[in-house]
Amino acid sequence: MSYIMLGLGWVLKLMYTITSNYGIAIILFTIIIKLILMPLTVKQQKSMLKTQKLQPLLMEIQKKYGNDKDKLNQETMKLYQKYKINPMSGCLPMLIQLPILLALYWVVKKPIIYIMGVGGSDVWRIVSAIEDWGAGNPDAVNQLLSSMKIDSLNVFVEQQFKNFGQYEIQIARFLHEYPAIMNSHWITDTGITYTLIDFNFFGIDLSATPDLWGLIGLITGKLPEGGITWNTIGLWLIPIIAGGSSYLTSKLTQAMQPPQPVQKDENGLEKPNPMKTMMIMMPLFSAWIAFTMPAAIGFYWILSSILQLVQQIAINKVANVDLTDDIVKEEMENAKKNRKKRKK
Repeated sequence: MSYIMLGLGWVLKLMYTITSNYGIAIILFTIIIKLILMPLTVKQQKSMLKTQKLQPLLMEIQKKYGNDKDKLNQETMKLYQKYKINPMSGCLPMLIQLPILLALYWVVKKPIIYIMGVGGSDVWRIVSAIEDWGAGNPDAVNQLLSSMKIDSLNVFVEQQFKNFGQYEIQIARFLHEYPAIMNSHWITDTGITYTLIDFNFFGIDLSATPDLWGLIGLITGKLPEGGITWNTIGLWLIPIIAGGSSYLTSKLTQAMQPPQPVQKDENGLEKPNPMKTMMIMMPLFSAWIAFTMPAAIGFYWILSSILQLVQQIAINKVANVDLTDDIVKEEMENAKKNRKKRKK
């Protein structure tokens, strides 16, 4: 996982260095990730298109071997193997996205290490520089300590900087707000120029975590502490849009697919459709993730959903699936002939 974090951190740092805009850097970062995963996405989409075309045959197998699960699985796998379909290929992009999302969380959560490029052994220099600067600006440092809910910067020193990573976002914001701190000899002695990060994107602090309880309080008639600002509203909108875009992507994706035949159990009752369940659960999961993590993660999720839909539309139009309707019809006719022979 550390290698993934280093790689993602390097890409995000490069995008920020080029654009000097955190929001645009995340947009470009998301596009790059989607391009890297494009071969897997194309493979997944082709597999899905083939499976859709084979639905009549799969239903035929279901009717024929519905009471014999072993035979049903065996014949289904034979059909998949014949047309080189991997039933698990649809899960692979999603499985890869999860470690990417987790790694991105730590990259966003630890900007001093992964984006500013301060080595783990040099974080004490940042603390020492803030302490020196704070001697003449105690109010600003006290405000920083209050936001981190600690009494002194010595907390880092006493714990050998083990908990430094928990507060990197607040410290990175503070360094951008007071860039003179970086002129300290503790920093300049390294000979390295560190990149300060502006997390603001159209008035929204993408390093902040949306206040879910504040939104719930507003709905119940209680204003959040500090009132309502555009930043507060923007932070609330990101999780809502993340959930909405996830639902819309799933809905439009389903609309692009041919209608699936209703599957029934041995009692003639309609079987639960896992896709319908996923259409409800995934948007809720997306919104929950975006409410509990820095807004940059929710912003990435929105962009990822939109790009996924664009990719899917493009792939559906240009994908060359070597499984035509004529082949499926021929397979169906052969299956019917074989069934008639067995009856005789």
